[in-house]
Amino acid sequence: MIVIGHKDGSIEKASAIRFTQKTKGLSTHTIIGGEFAVGNDIEQIAFKTLLGSCVAIMFYDKVTKIKAMNHFLLPTSNNSNDDMKYGLYSVEAMLNEMYKLGCNKNNMYAKISGGADIMQLNVSSESIGHRNVEFAKDFCKAEGFKLMSEHTRGQHGRLILLANDFETFIKVTQKSETDSKILQEEKSLQKEITKAPVIKEYVGGVDLFGMEDKSDEPEMEIELF
Repeated sequence: MIVIGHKDGSIEKASAIRFTQKTKGLSTHTIIGGEFAVGNDIEQIAFKTLLGSCVAIMFYDKVTKIKAMNHFLLPTSNNSNDDMKYGLYSVEAMLNEMYKLGCNKNNMYAKISGGADIMQLNVSSESIGHRNVEFAKDFCKAEGFKLMSEHTRGQHGRLILLANDFETFIKVTQKSETDSKILQEEKSLQKEITKAPVIKEYVGGVDLFGMEDKSDEPEMEIELF
């Protein structure tokens, strides 16, 4: 069973036999912006997503062999956080589903990826990508999760694949149709930057990937983290 958190806040439990898409020979579920997925390695389902300034936080419980990945667009909002596109709501909703399946924080590790300045307009601490990355790191630190590694920032999108045993693969996109698609999303996100407060520190408490990539940049067929 794969638990999927959708953009509208609904939670779906899907049978593993439903996932027929293949990536590197693995049955795969694609996570789009504002969603998350949780699943046990025994299901043999990998998770993948396409990131620009957005960030994916990935968790793995080494005892239960349960992995999870989300894809959030902004850290939080001035108003309600009850929206999967915001990191705070997304990550807490995802962790709640992991705990329901028997995960224990003491056995869990985290990885972070994304947060690129895909628009190449603002590389300061005020950029969306920077804020997303800092929120993810602050959250993990404040909540006591061991951050194994991060693959963040830069100026190009990333294709991320999370497989069993917390094995993670990446492809950095350059001058491709993929980057163009990401750029369109980044332009709309830029309009929301003034609606969300700058997050300096988290203190606790609270099918794009499937398209053809025509980039000449070689895929990195190795475990990155």
